[in-house]
Amino acid sequence: MTAEDVTCGGCSLVTRRGFVSQATLAAVAAVLAGCGGGGDGGGSTGPVVTTPPRPPQIPTPLVVTLANFPVLANVGGAARVSSQPLIALARTSAGIVGYSLDCTHAGSPVDIRSNFTLKCPNHGAEFAFDGTWTGGEQRTTSLLRVTVTPNASGTLVTIG
Repeated sequence: MTAEDVTCGGCSLVTRRGFVSQATLAAVAAVLAGCGGGGDGGGSTGPVVTTPPRPPQIPTPLVVTLANFPVLANVGGAARVSSQPLIALARTSAGIVGYSLDCTHAGSPVDIRSNFTLKCPNHGAEFAFDGTWTGGEQRTTSLLRVTVTPNASGTLVTIG
């Protein structure tokens, strides 16, 4: 309590100056806590998400003809197959996987680069062809997966 604080009947009243001083210290402490990297200079490892990722809303199932995307014939191929919502498919050794192209850091659209890696142009997060977060300038989580169901012949997949 400062000399300017007043006591009346067991309760303490804080002056405007005292209140502003205490509020400023609390705000500075909150900002420093939010900017900290766990005491390691900001270089902590592991994914950090600043906004909770939301799964893409697919109002009706999306049917994709794989022959329209020749790059998906080979393991490591990735292609954007929908613009609304932004959805990509990738061919892995286990088959076709699908994921949202909205960056899990802040929702920015992720670019598929010529070497089939993905990068957020706004924040620098990088992802493997299958949507797995690999590093880059921004720590985040892997891209959100969508349900992909291939038909019996493997020529079509349904997303949704």
